[in-house]
Parts: sequence; C-alpha cells; structure tokens
Amino acid sequence: MEKLVEKYPLEKRKPLKKTILKYFWYLIVLIVALVYLYLSVAIKRTTIEQANAFTKIILSPKFLIIFSVIVLILTYIYEIFYLKYYSYNLSENTLIVKKGVFTRNEINLPLNRLQDVHVDQDILDRIFGLYDLHVSSATMISGRLSHIDGLNKTNSEAIKKLIMDDIHKENE
Repeated sequence: MEKLVEKYPLEKRKPLKKTILKYFWYLIVLIVALVYLYLSVAIKRTTIEQANAFTKIILSPKFLIIFSVIVLILTYIYEIFYLKYYSYNLSENTLIVKKGVFTRNEINLPLNRLQDVHVDQDILDRIFGLYDLHVSSATMISGRLSHIDGLNKTNSEAIKKLIMDDIHKENE
C-alpha cells in the first residue's frame, strides 16, 4: 500500500521556509547576545581594545558574518534532511506521523480520538504557498506535535478529507 507521504508529498519549498524562520530566531538571539556583550564591556568601562581576546573576536563584524553564513547553511542542510525523514501515513485506524533527524519521533493518533482536523497557514506559509494540516486529540501534546506542515493546498485538503472520511467510518 502506498504511503500517504508518497501520494501527497510535502513541498520542496518547506526547507527554505523553515530555514528562514529558524534564522530569524537565531538573529534575535544573536542581537540579544551582542547587546549583552557590548553592555558588559561598557559597564566595565573598558574599550574593545582592552577587552579580552574572545570578546574581541565575537564582536568582530567579519566573525559575525562568517558565523551567520555557516549557521544559515547548516540550518538549510538540516531542514533538507528533516524533510527526507518526515513521514506520515494512515493505517487501519491510526494516523502516524514520524519526524526528526537525530532523534526520531513517532506520533500515533487513533482516529476515533481525534477532536479537531483543520488546515491553516502562518505568515511564512502564505509567502511560500504552503499549508499545514493540524490534527489533535484531547491530550495537550497532540496539538503541538501532530501536524503535517509544508503541503500544497490540494494535498492538505485531500489528506484532511481522507482523515475525515476515516473518522466518519469509525463512528458508523
């Protein structure tokens, strides 16, 4: 039997979208860290020249640019592998979602326990033309972990319909 991920694959744009999102958060953390370093140097009333060698290197624009580019490239490579290992399927009465590169997580959701199935987009999804399919049960963690993100509109609606049809079969 053909897997759902093979019949309704994720879009190839997903790694780019996830890389941009993670890189945005990386930049925020970097800015906070730089402000902290700058303030710690300023509070000590020392100049950058008087600061230790490590602080000088970290505050160097050349280092920051090189480090940022390396982080960007490694994040994109990670997201490509994440897409490769991302899997989802419907079996008998269960939706199975597998994720992860270094640590693999498998989420099994019995269809008779699902309370919500919906398709949505965040801002970056709209920019990249991607859709997320969310399913959740009564457990708190299912809503956060059990979603399929990076689908096109047709595939997201098709999977939603398959799940809804299977839920209706369960209830009959």
